[in-house]
Amino acid sequence: MSITMTGPLPVAEHTDEALAEELRRSSQIWRARFSSVDLVNLPRVAMLTQGNAVAAAARRAGLDSTRPFGGQGMAPGEFVRIVRPLFETWDAEAVTLCERTAEKVHRGLLVSFESAMRCNNPPEVPLKEPTGVLTKDPHLVFPVGARKVIITFDPRWLTTATANTTLHVAAREPLVVSGIGTVASVSEEGNIRISALVFGQPETLAQAQFDYAKRSVLPDPPGLTWADFRNELSRSELSQLYGDQLPGRETVSRKSIALLFDEDKVFPGQIDRDVLTQVSRVAPEYRRDLGMAVASLLFDGNGVAAADLAAHFLAREPALLKSLTVPGLTTLIRSCNLAVATVSGLSEGQTVDLHEAMREAVTSYLGYVEADRKLPLHERLLPVHDEYHIVGAELRLVYSAARRALDEANGEDLEAPLDEWRQRGLFSCVEWEEDLEQSAAEQKEASMIMEAWLNAQSE
Repeated sequence: MSITMTGPLPVAEHTDEALAEELRRSSQIWRARFSSVDLVNLPRVAMLTQGNAVAAAARRAGLDSTRPFGGQGMAPGEFVRIVRPLFETWDAEAVTLCERTAEKVHRGLLVSFESAMRCNNPPEVPLKEPTGVLTKDPHLVFPVGARKVIITFDPRWLTTATANTTLHVAAREPLVVSGIGTVASVSEEGNIRISALVFGQPETLAQAQFDYAKRSVLPDPPGLTWADFRNELSRSELSQLYGDQLPGRETVSRKSIALLFDEDKVFPGQIDRDVLTQVSRVAPEYRRDLGMAVASLLFDGNGVAAADLAAHFLAREPALLKSLTVPGLTTLIRSCNLAVATVSGLSEGQTVDLHEAMREAVTSYLGYVEADRKLPLHERLLPVHDEYHIVGAELRLVYSAARRALDEANGEDLEAPLDEWRQRGLFSCVEWEEDLEQSAAEQKEASMIMEAWLNAQSE
């Protein structure tokens, strides 16, 4: 007799799939703005896809990455200086450890953590390799709901003597620590042990304001407030950031926004596709009347401090709608080649929905700010003319008379851009649309040039 069991197994399989899907949804890009980077386990970080940038920072600082930091002179301090802004633009994807995910994590999973923690068995000099005995080895402890989380680490990869001192402080009083690591084990009681790859102390608002005051050389722009200096990469401040800036999402006023991207992480046309894809998700078809353009964002300050450029780009009275902060944009100006996509015609609610969709789906996306052409930096840096016009279910590629004449003179295939978008299937209709205002301005300029040339010939 042959008996086949068909009952419990599909349920278990479905449960596993559901668990994997929930963890996938809980994963997001981990980035951190540290006031101090206390631990970087170089050999283990190197195993991450994003570890190449950290290894390059170690080489640039003159570190021997095969040896712990102790005994390498000033190189570890230089490494911290170089790597600190790098973590603000990192692309490591990890599950955020919280009450919702704590019961679902498993061994080997990459997780991010942030909480007030205490240090047990703070390390003593000389720093030694862990023994593997928790009652002897240094570790951080904090609760997540009813569970206890234990962060173990190799003290030989503490970056500086100051980092060691910080852990001794944490033995006496809780300190907020943020970082990333792999789940080493989950006990029968549900306690979670994590082996740390990187951790440090998140930058506080007061520290950010002090750093800005040191670097800034221009007067503060109108509308610059303490909210512009919050650590938007710190989970404890993230909800406050959006809550304070969006007092009423029911407003129907339409906004123009500037979405910022890391230009080194995109291919030509990729930003256009990413933004239009997400816009089509968050803006209801029957209410769409949106303009969009994409360009490089060149903060050429001619000697002006990056902190001043960031402040004058983000501050206004009344406050601009934004996810970016002054310290965050300052780092981006210093470390990235930036691109911008402007989108006009969104409501405040759609703006926030678009930001969340972009943050989830597009790794090159960095944040947004409401665009105001009356601000000098916005007028100078943001694209002037739309390249796309989205109306209902239709996409219209915008052209001007001068651009069309140039394309025709160069023998460009005018159907190719239309066909490319039609094949993507995002819009029911894709057509060309002339920017009559821009064409008229170009024609007027051409007439003035021709008139000046004729006058010069007649003299």
